[in-house]
Amino acid sequence: MKRFFLHKILLILLIAIGGLNFAGAQNPSFSIFDEFEKKPGKGEGTVIIHQSEALKALVGTRIDSENVDVVNGKTFLITKGYRVQVYSGNDQRKSKDHAFYMQDQLRKTYSDIQTYVTYNAPFWKLHVGNYRSYEEASEMLRKLRQDFPQIRNEIYIVEDEIRLQME
Repeated sequence: MKRFFLHKILLILLIAIGGLNFAGAQNPSFSIFDEFEKKPGKGEGTVIIHQSEALKALVGTRIDSENVDVVNGKTFLITKGYRVQVYSGNDQRKSKDHAFYMQDQLRKTYSDIQTYVTYNAPFWKLHVGNYRSYEEASEMLRKLRQDFPQIRNEIYIVEDEIRLQME
């Protein structure tokens, strides 16, 4: 009985949230609380939420913090995640050029992938992607090893700070 009740509440929440996208586009001040305050239909229950008005006002607003970055009008969340390291070299005469060369080769094969060339003395490195999970990064690792067999053994996954675009 409890399981059925929890599933019903979850279904109501999902329907309410789904309806917010449509209704929110028409009325920007519409929130999930407005959906809960509607009179229940036949066979529906009532949800009562007790909270302060200050908390209600914060729902749906972005809060700027040290891990949020805005670049060219786009908002990015900076968090821990994974990237795929494609190149690392410490030959000061060749490594920089090779890192940028590999970046160009990657962009020809994967035009929509994010690439990052960094220098942390004495190493030039090329990382690709912004992956929240190790599994996502593993999928790209497999593709890169397949498409670039000549550097197959140099490609691996690293933990890094990633940039996720917020809508």
